Amino acid sequence: MTTKRKSDGTAEARSNRLLGQRIALARSARGLTLAELAAAVGGGHQLIQRYETGEMAVPFGRLVQIANALETPLRVLIGDAFDSGSAEDPETRVVLQIARITGRLPPSKRAVLVALARELGRP
Repeated sequence: MTTKRKSDGTAEARSNRLLGQRIALARSARGLTLAELAAAVGGGHQLIQRYETGEMAVPFGRLVQIANALETPLRVLIGDAFDSGSAEDPETRVVLQIARITGRLPPSKRAVLVALARELGRP
């Protein structure tokens, strides 16, 4: 029998939140609502919301479905979330906010925002 240390639970919760943030970011960037993603993977929008907040761990099979629905490589969603010692990016909230706003824009305005971001990113 294995004993689960409290620190293991903390690391798991941190990984769940990081993975959920990446799912939320990819969903927002694609302009999908919780309900639309849920319909694409065969679940309820509340379940997707629980994944995105890290409240619930995403089963691997469901993660594959989510990645496919988001047309996002699985490795992008997983990233380093499960590497030991990985930390949450302090800028994640800002990036998520930008992605959510961008996801609600019509395609023509999204293109303008992308062009602006490219220009701002130049040295």
